[in-house]
Amino acid sequence: MQVVKEQIMRALTTKPSSLDQFKSKLQNLSYTEILKIRQSERMNQEDFQSRPILELKEKIQPEILELIKQQRLNRLVEGTCFRKLNSRRRQDKFWYCRLSPNHKVLHYGDLEESPQGEVPHDSLQDKRKAPPRPRPHGCPRGLS
Repeated sequence: MQVVKEQIMRALTTKPSSLDQFKSKLQNLSYTEILKIRQSERMNQEDFQSRPILELKEKIQPEILELIKQQRLNRLVEGTCFRKLNSRRRQDKFWYCRLSPNHKVLHYGDLEESPQGEVPHDSLQDKRKAPPRPRPHGCPRGLS
């Protein structure tokens, strides 16, 4: 029964425009053809689940996560301009927010128009201390 279901699903993925095309696609997807497709998919999946692949994935995962973290911090340091909604839902003003280069202070402020390029820290009147970075469990302050 699963083979018949798979035949129908695979035939429908080609989006046949007529019933005759659908029937011919079903005939091309015979029982042996479905078994061959399943076998090749199983082989591909086994390749990706092999021990060397899993070890490599485990080894490079911390580097990839660190890279993602750095890219996100760099994007915050660049800053972003947002449209500001007023009580009438008009979006005619903007506000800008960015993280300081030392990652300790958020600078933000209102702008009359969308900035073209970088907004200097001095023009952003409001500042808030950024939340502390998570520390490894049991690590005293200042050592993380």
